[in-house]
Amino acid sequence: MKKYALLIILSALSMICIPVAMINPAATPATEPLHTQQVQSTAEPLPQHGDTITVFRTAENKSVEMDMFEYVCGSVAAEMPLAYHEEAIKAQAIACYTNALRQKSETKNEESNITDNIKMHQGYIDEAQRREKWGADFDKYEKKLEDAVKSVENMALYYNNELCVAAFHAISCGKTEASKNLWGSAMPYLVSVDSSGDKSAKGYSSTITFNTEGFNKCIQALSPAPQSAKELTSALKITEKSPSGTVLKATINGTTYTGEQIRSAFGLRSPAFTVKAEKDAITFTVTGYGHGVGMSQNGADYLAEKGYTYDKILAHYYQGAQIKTTNT
Repeated sequence: MKKYALLIILSALSMICIPVAMINPAATPATEPLHTQQVQSTAEPLPQHGDTITVFRTAENKSVEMDMFEYVCGSVAAEMPLAYHEEAIKAQAIACYTNALRQKSETKNEESNITDNIKMHQGYIDEAQRREKWGADFDKYEKKLEDAVKSVENMALYYNNELCVAAFHAISCGKTEASKNLWGSAMPYLVSVDSSGDKSAKGYSSTITFNTEGFNKCIQALSPAPQSAKELTSALKITEKSPSGTVLKATINGTTYTGEQIRSAFGLRSPAFTVKAEKDAITFTVTGYGHGVGMSQNGADYLAEKGYTYDKILAHYYQGAQIKTTNT
């Protein structure tokens, strides 16, 4: 049951790669990306450090064994804007490495240890994809990335001598969410903590409005699908929220769903939302971006700008967890 719960939580880590790129211009090239063969890199080849991990590359439909250092670099590059502070990048590197180690330990006899499919695990982009993503800034960001990852190499998060589920998301709603509230599995290091710096983030708040036709189309993605609404004034009611502001339960035409289910069905940026309904229109006002559990990436950058080092950032977002150097 424990492993099953972890797999559920791991699937929830998926909501991060694409959203971050969308809300932070620094996550995408400042200019049109150059073709790979057009970019002349001065960056040194990534060092080979012995430890490896097998990654299922979704686009290629095959498993690829690679150096763990390269994997962590590619995962951080997929998950966090490289314009962020170095200390935030170091914290992200430790989180990505922790998740990779845990997956590897749980899949020793399987063809691959982890996938780059963000609906299942954390993302990963290889060097060619990083070149395309960063374009003319490739050399600058690649060096910044390698330096940050190297400085925390082999460091992982543990709680009671077990590897943590190092969940992370783009922007919190001002407080992070406890894993128990969102996923039903209480982890003592994944509790709600202050992340008020997120309130000043670009993309912190968003709104989206649906007419009756759009609303009824979206709810068909829910299971079980509720009956279509003739009018929207009372079609959706929020019945329970967490202290952090996450919608835990809501009803649609009398059927109860979680905030995460509603978020997915309507394509909301987070499960922290309010609704304003009229007869033929309903508007969601959403705060934050991502599931809200664990480290807020924007919050990590905010704390780093305030002088927090990577270890202090991690101690804040993963309460009681310890950083240990692994022997690989």
